[in-house]
Amino acid sequence: MNKTLLKQLSVFLLMLLAVACRQSPAGQEGALAVVNPVDNNAQPTVVYLVRHAEKDISDPGNQDPDLTTEGVARAEALRTLLEQQQVDALFATKYIRTKNTLKPLAEDRKLEVQQYEAHDFMGLKERILQNHQGQTVVVSGHSNTLLPIVEALGAERPLPDISEQEYDYLFKVTLAPDGTATVETDHFGNTAK
Repeated sequence: MNKTLLKQLSVFLLMLLAVACRQSPAGQEGALAVVNPVDNNAQPTVVYLVRHAEKDISDPGNQDPDLTTEGVARAEALRTLLEQQQVDALFATKYIRTKNTLKPLAEDRKLEVQQYEAHDFMGLKERILQNHQGQTVVVSGHSNTLLPIVEALGAERPLPDISEQEYDYLFKVTLAPDGTATVETDHFGNTAK
């Protein structure tokens, strides 16, 4: 008789389990839903490239000058320009001027400005694709490094060079999941040409 009672209890528990599974909480208030994570490999990676804003050249011996008043205004203009954009990471070289160009954006987004080596173009590309694939990144560089970075990312150089007096270029490089890259050129800031 104990075996019969045990069988009946087992059948009863199995029936309860089956009913409970059919009445899963999906769709009910307070229920947990399984959300598929975003596959960043299927999203384009967007890299905005800017030259550091206007630097203070009043002391020719200073190898690491800060921004001028105009430069600070341009850095703020960059923050405003990208206000509606998702920004996931910021990169600047070791210099004060490149870091401070991204400072308003970093403070606004509560992001750390990551340092990269100014002439390690392929290393920067690898870091972006390894850690920020499918995201949006902003890179602050120099007049002689922006165009090589564009090329390292796989896009064609949009102009021959950037002069020492040009601070207003904004390059948007879009890296498609298939590896192709395109570049758009724009200008920004109050003193844009």
